[in-house]
Amino acid sequence: MLSGQTIANIGDTIYVVAIISSIFSWTNSALAASVVPVILTSSKTIGGFLTPVISQRFSLENILKKTQLSKTFLLILLAVYVQSLSARPNIGILYAFVMLIALLDGCADPISLSLVPKYVQAQFLIKANSLVNTMIQLVNIGSWAVGTSLLLWFSVTNLIWLDTGLYLIATLLLFFLPKTAVEKQANHSLRKELVIGWQYVMQQPLLRTVLLLNIFEAVANSVWVSSIILVFVTEFMEKTDNWWGYINATFFFGSLMGSGIVIAKSDWFNKNKFLAIFCGAALSGLVTLGIITWNNGLFILLISIFVGIFSQIKSIPQNTLIQQQTKADKLIYVYSTINIMYTAVFSLAILFMGRLVDIFNVTSAFILSGLLLIIVAFIVLAKRKLFEVLE
Repeated sequence: MLSGQTIANIGDTIYVVAIISSIFSWTNSALAASVVPVILTSSKTIGGFLTPVISQRFSLENILKKTQLSKTFLLILLAVYVQSLSARPNIGILYAFVMLIALLDGCADPISLSLVPKYVQAQFLIKANSLVNTMIQLVNIGSWAVGTSLLLWFSVTNLIWLDTGLYLIATLLLFFLPKTAVEKQANHSLRKELVIGWQYVMQQPLLRTVLLLNIFEAVANSVWVSSIILVFVTEFMEKTDNWWGYINATFFFGSLMGSGIVIAKSDWFNKNKFLAIFCGAALSGLVTLGIITWNNGLFILLISIFVGIFSQIKSIPQNTLIQQQTKADKLIYVYSTINIMYTAVFSLAILFMGRLVDIFNVTSAFILSGLLLIIVAFIVLAKRKLFEVLE
């Protein structure tokens, strides 16, 4: 599963790079290119809503196989469409392909997380989650750079065909996944199935608290999107655009280091989840506030590494706690609910932070981000018993 999903995620990034680049080159419009991330986010959210309903009909690994196979089929159609054109393609058709592939991705993300405890024994969950996060960070660090570099060597059409090859490999790997049982609930109406996850999360004190933490974190993490970082680099640091890439790279490198630390000390983190979650949130907040205290390039890169490290030290034990505390047949509902809420809040927070930067300055966004993460730490402290329940 890990290999298949990693290759699929690399393919996702490369294909998005190709689509955004091609739309911009064909239209010379930044607005037309920026519509792609909006479609990606909204379609993934819809996919997350539908995932619990689909999981009542098929086993989770079967859904993962079929979504990846469907994505491969769509990418082949996209490659054939782009290659067959002699003139500029219809942008609306490209948007439609992006929407359909992202819709399938929205199903795949919560399913992958829900499958981890089915394939891994409870005592190894934290190490498994660390490994998953490590691979995600490696993809984040490498695939965007690889995707943009490949555009120098390949045409958009050839790049999409290359990506199709990656999707085929991922599909073949996922077909070797062991079978799992269909997690059937009592017969419910479609409307009822869509809200089961929300109801379950609201009924469970730990999950309800995690959902609240995620809302605060979604707003706090929105300062790390490209648009805010670009303003930070040009206005606060007074550096060239290259530093935008350096900060993103060091943040992801820090995340990779954080995952590695949790893997190396998995026994300690498994026994001290509360301490890890509390310290991870508190230290993330403090170093985020620290990034605006000294306008020194190397210092800021060091800070961004620490932000990445502490974010993983918090999120991996928290994710493991969710898997251990949630009934197996409810896990897909829980992850769908959490992912939907995080994505929706994060999308709105990006607009809010952008407006905040326009009204005040970019440092105000980082101050707010740091304070929100410290609030997260205090909430964890106030709800300490919930996070210690399985230690």
